[in-house]
Parts: sequence; structure tokens; C-alpha cells
Amino acid sequence: MNSSALLALYDDVMRRNTIVAGYDREQTPLLSRFTTRTGSRRMIIWHRLSADNAAATIDAELESTQGRAAELMWKLYRHDSAHDEVRSALLARGFREEDLSTLMTISVDDLLASLPSPPASISVRQLTTPESLDAYQHIWDEVWPNEPNASYVDDYRVLLREEDSGIVLFAGFANSDEPVSTGYLFHHPGHKFALLCGGTTKTKWRGQHAYTSTLVARANAAKARGVEFLAVEASPESEPILKRLGFVELTRLAFYEMKLPEINAMA
Repeated sequence: MNSSALLALYDDVMRRNTIVAGYDREQTPLLSRFTTRTGSRRMIIWHRLSADNAAATIDAELESTQGRAAELMWKLYRHDSAHDEVRSALLARGFREEDLSTLMTISVDDLLASLPSPPASISVRQLTTPESLDAYQHIWDEVWPNEPNASYVDDYRVLLREEDSGIVLFAGFANSDEPVSTGYLFHHPGHKFALLCGGTTKTKWRGQHAYTSTLVARANAAKARGVEFLAVEASPESEPILKRLGFVELTRLAFYEMKLPEINAMA
């Protein structure tokens, strides 16, 4: 399957018609919105806007989100219709633009064939209890000290309590039992694509294949679930690693985020 066909498939099954663990989905003719059941955030993952309706649609989503979620996040892909108009409207309304990411993909079989054996110094465990996610909090607070890590971790604790099958979480541990790396997999059973998320490593453990260890675990989990393709929204740091493993670029994207108290303050 060529890149254009893969991107079209991704837009269909991983954006417009996807099901995301922990999120309630609503579909309109113009967009797909996903709201966490805890009310922590709402995400617009897919949209089909025009230059004429972009601003009005964003205003309507801001109004709709108030009282239903604490934060509105908008994913904007480079190939989306009216990309520039949507971006301008988001920025004009005070959304924060996060760093540009690269959407990359590879077949599960190709990735498993290219991955080196994980180092013996790192053991990877699937995290299956709410308490086990303390490892995520520990690592993320060190790597991203100014981000709302607890909000995400708490949402994932809820998913583990509910035994939601749409997310599979792993962490890598050093021989000293120190948590050093994280990585998880979003996959709705039966879908061809799975999304790799949350891959990060403590600074002092980078360059020692800790990231590779959690990638191997996630690829094996995806294979066991019948996944055909893996996708990842790669950071600038991860992109060269993934390219060496055979991932190919499909498009670029950025997150736009706004906390609702900021919206109220603007009113």
C-alpha cells in the first residue's frame, strides 16, 4: 500500500471513525470530537472545514466545550482542508501551538524484522493496575516538569480500573528496578492501525536502547492483537530513530490547546 493510500486509511479509521479508549465520541458532518469521561479534555481529531466556516466552527466548539471539559485540544494535519485558515483562527482565539510532529507509519511485520534485541539491562513490564502507573508519573515529571502529567496519568488509571481493552501500557525498568522509559499503545480491537504513544526515556538512560525496549514490547503486543500497521506522532527527537527503523512519513501535524479558564477570562 502506497503512502497516499495509507494516509487515506489512517484518516478514516484513526481519525474520522476511530474509537479512543477513555473518550466518548461524537460525530457531526464537519468534525469528530472526543471527550474524556472524566471531563479532563476534549479533542477534535478529524475535521472537514472550509475557509468560509473554519472560524465559526471553532467558535461553536469553544462554546460547546465549556462546562463539559477543562481543556480543548485540536489536532491539525498539514493535508487537512483549509489548513491555514483553521490555524489562523485557532491562534487568533488564544490556542497554544505545540511543536510540530511527524505522522509516521510502518507495517508491524516490517518493524519486528528491523528491531534489534532489547538490552538485558532493561526489563519491560505491562502495567495493569492503577498503582503501577506511578512509574509514568515519576518518569514524565522528570522529562516534562512543566506539563499536566497527573491529568493524563489519572485518566489512564481510570481505564485500567475499567479494564478498557483500547489501551496497552508498558514501562521499562533498570536492573535496580528504577523506572526509566514509557510507551503505550492505543488500539481498538479489530482495527488495522494502532497508535504508538507516550514513548519517552529519562535523560540519563538515553542512548542505551531503553526506548527500543518499550517499542519491541508494543510491536509484539500489536502483532498479537492482529494489527497490520503502526503509526506514531513523532517528536523531532524520535523521528530520526524511527526513520532508521523503517518508519515512513505520511504528513505533519500540530496540537493546539486551550484551557477553558482562559476562554472564560477572555469573555
